[in-house]
Amino acid sequence: MLAFGVLVLLLPVILLAIALGGAWMEGRRSPHSFGIGRVISNAFGAIGGAPLALLAASAVLNAPMQFLLPTMAQRMGDTAAIQGLAYSMAPLWLIWLFVYPFIKLFMMGIALDTLASRPIEFGAMLRMALRRTLPALALLILFGIALAVGFVLLVVPGIILGLTWFIVLPVMAGEGRGIFDCFGRSADLLRGMRWRLLLLILIAVVLWMMASGLTQGIALAAGGAQNLWLVAGVQAVFATLIGVLTTTGTAAVYHEVRTAKEGMGSHDLEAVFA
Repeated sequence: MLAFGVLVLLLPVILLAIALGGAWMEGRRSPHSFGIGRVISNAFGAIGGAPLALLAASAVLNAPMQFLLPTMAQRMGDTAAIQGLAYSMAPLWLIWLFVYPFIKLFMMGIALDTLASRPIEFGAMLRMALRRTLPALALLILFGIALAVGFVLLVVPGIILGLTWFIVLPVMAGEGRGIFDCFGRSADLLRGMRWRLLLLILIAVVLWMMASGLTQGIALAAGGAQNLWLVAGVQAVFATLIGVLTTTGTAAVYHEVRTAKEGMGSHDLEAVFA
């Protein structure tokens, strides 16, 4: 039992070591660069194009969920109340299902334009996001099903699929391709880059865990143990920030691999946002 506990504690270190070794070997063999530091820098730099719009869009997607938790916690043990809440929220979940891809495409368009040093055209991006909401929804559903099946099959296939199709959404937002073309395009761009992408994701997960722990500590220190709504407010701010960074980070990965393999032209983006 002790040995198992030690193995669980060492597992993140082992994964990081494996990813580091794989990324190092891949970097030596690959003719294409993948600068992890550059991707992280671009993820933050992409926010600069329209920070208020990105934060507002992320808040719409991520903050409301945080304020549902105190309500559910207060009704814990009352099965009928929780079921009633779930039924009453069903129409909102259906609306959110369509709002999610729309807002993600809109945010991705802002990030891609900023990274390409293009002026932000909100009207064009809103039209693009609206036009591609249904294809993006189908794309995300297929992606989710594939990942679920892959993780059921001993986890590793799910990881491989996640790395292979990591940038399907920025491909759709930035190039206007069809659903299945997006999967193929993502696989082509990330070929020879996946070990370094895995290392980047693991670094991001570690940073997220540290930031999440710090955020919860601040909320509890401010009296959150007795005030669930305070905790929800702090977590809503944190979720909003993370929502922005995950979107700009994915866009930065797309920008990095496409620049490395093809250079970044703007003609296709102009066509998509027209």
